[in-house]
Amino acid sequence: LFRRGYLKVVFATGTLALGINMPCRSTIFCGDSLELNGLMFRQMAGRAGRRGFDLEGKVVFFDMAFLKVRSLVASDLTTLTGEFMLSPTTLLRALHAWERVSLDVQQGRQLARPRADLVRCIAPMFSRPFFRSDTAKLRTQVVYQTRFLVDLLYKEGLLDAESGFTRGLANFVTHLCEVEPANILLARLLAKGRLHQFLLRERQKEQKGDRKSHLTVRLTALLSWFLYRKRLPHTLPKERTRRKKHNPSPDCPVLPPLPKVIAEEVVRYNKFVTDHVQDLAWTVASTSKDMSADHMLPVSKQAFLVDWGPRGNPFAEEKADVAKWIIKQLTRYRARSPFSAIGGSGDYFESVADIVSSVRNILHLDLNSFPVNAHPVHGGTGLEPTNSWMLDFMIHGKIKYLWEDNGIGPTQAWRMITGFKEAVKKAIAIVKEYAMQDDIVLETFEALYKDIHRLQMANSGG
Repeated sequence: LFRRGYLKVVFATGTLALGINMPCRSTIFCGDSLELNGLMFRQMAGRAGRRGFDLEGKVVFFDMAFLKVRSLVASDLTTLTGEFMLSPTTLLRALHAWERVSLDVQQGRQLARPRADLVRCIAPMFSRPFFRSDTAKLRTQVVYQTRFLVDLLYKEGLLDAESGFTRGLANFVTHLCEVEPANILLARLLAKGRLHQFLLRERQKEQKGDRKSHLTVRLTALLSWFLYRKRLPHTLPKERTRRKKHNPSPDCPVLPPLPKVIAEEVVRYNKFVTDHVQDLAWTVASTSKDMSADHMLPVSKQAFLVDWGPRGNPFAEEKADVAKWIIKQLTRYRARSPFSAIGGSGDYFESVADIVSSVRNILHLDLNSFPVNAHPVHGGTGLEPTNSWMLDFMIHGKIKYLWEDNGIGPTQAWRMITGFKEAVKKAIAIVKEYAMQDDIVLETFEALYKDIHRLQMANSGG
């Protein structure tokens, strides 16, 4: 009706901007929105003056700040890039899909595609690299990494040793695939009863008049360590003016520490993953003893000597005491880059970040492929401090204060709150399949979702 001219004006939300052919002469933006970004603006504005319909189109901004208008007009288009990450959840999802195919075959159901065709489509994901490197043996690395990921999933109790089928809380992990490593950690806490114990203990401390003691707020304080976790802002004001109301958590912007039992569980999990990645690096590095590429700087291509050079061995006598003493002090390494080993570090890495940045050229590792959580980048014990943005929002309920307290702008805050809420919603859907109707975890998750939705709608004027 609109394209044929029967409707002269159409009032719509941003959902009409995508995927519907509705060319017009003028597009009017009535007010600002936290969801209005550069891509959404171009999709909406692009309807005005569509080629083949009008020679000119007009875009009108009504009740919108000039700074926002300028940023929208000057914004760049979103870069679309392909991304494949060989992570435990990716492998688990593929195994889960293959398990469903195997069950359909056992039950005599007709497959949409032959099994051989499915194998031909899935197998390259875990046997062939999706990029190339002049130095890294990527095919060898992918094969070994897949094998180590299978071992990690088995030790987490998500795979059966005999059949290879998924087990335990594997459905929970795959359903929350977008928030790795939070999905694996939450599955571990649920399987060991840590989450139930925490909520039962906090329910006894709950006080109706104290917002900070509410069970949903306490659950948020725990989940904020895993879901949409954000590091502390780079700079913090020395003196923060305390507001008369709508104040954040006492330690803002630092998230309160996890309960001791749960914190110890997370630390054990991080060490388990780090040791696993370290074994992977050592195994792949052991497949190649040629280190000529490792002794060359990547930019200048300057190669360093790997032997004594033209001057020969300064220790002509093998039995010299000095020679024995110096050789004894040499650092032995196989997986670490020789430039990194100069500092005296061997094949023991302090963190996953240390492995990714200091490993030999034969490997090309992605930090995001290894699901550690709040692990200190430069090693050390404990957990890295975390931003309390979501906990503060649950306490005062005002998005505008997240910039002042936590260094998060309103647009980013809205997007992160939406993601947090959707993750909670997905968790509810899968927990319902496992838990009883009156389970405290299920009840608290449902109450938390309603609480977040209420506060978010209050900030949008809805």
